[in-house]
Amino acid sequence: MKPYHLFMLFMAVFNILILVTPLLMISFPPTGDALNSFFSMTCHQLAARSYCYYPDAATISDCPDVYSKAPILDSQNGPAYKFPVCARDLPLYLAAFAGGIAVYFTRWRDSKKPPNPIYFLVALIPIAFDGGTQFIGLRESTNELRAITGIIAGFAFSFYFIPMLNSLLLKDEK
Repeated sequence: MKPYHLFMLFMAVFNILILVTPLLMISFPPTGDALNSFFSMTCHQLAARSYCYYPDAATISDCPDVYSKAPILDSQNGPAYKFPVCARDLPLYLAAFAGGIAVYFTRWRDSKKPPNPIYFLVALIPIAFDGGTQFIGLRESTNELRAITGIIAGFAFSFYFIPMLNSLLLKDEK
């Protein structure tokens, strides 16, 4: 199996697990709890900075603005089932998968050398600015801005990670 396929398989499974966790919290709570605990290793999981699934309305929207890591929250719209990663990470991981699809149609799919690193640094500026200014207390970001900056960084990530994976896993042809 080529490194590209490994990356895409991993990202597909990772994203599916993220997306089904709220549904599993409803139907199979022990499995949903286990996934929520697993993803706590990758994210702060604060409700105020996350998206929730609202089964009564069958919608996905911002979670209640509470400082809680609980996977199930009370809201005006009934129970809210929080995704196991925040509003920045969810779009970032989905965009990394979408970026992997885009890489398939480029020379970087089989390349061992990524694009010029300056492009990746430029793609990281929005997420660094948004997260950094929030971290030092200058402002509070919004879930929409978190999502946009996550999408930019996640999409660009694939164009750099796949060639690095190729250089690690593909043997040199002689």
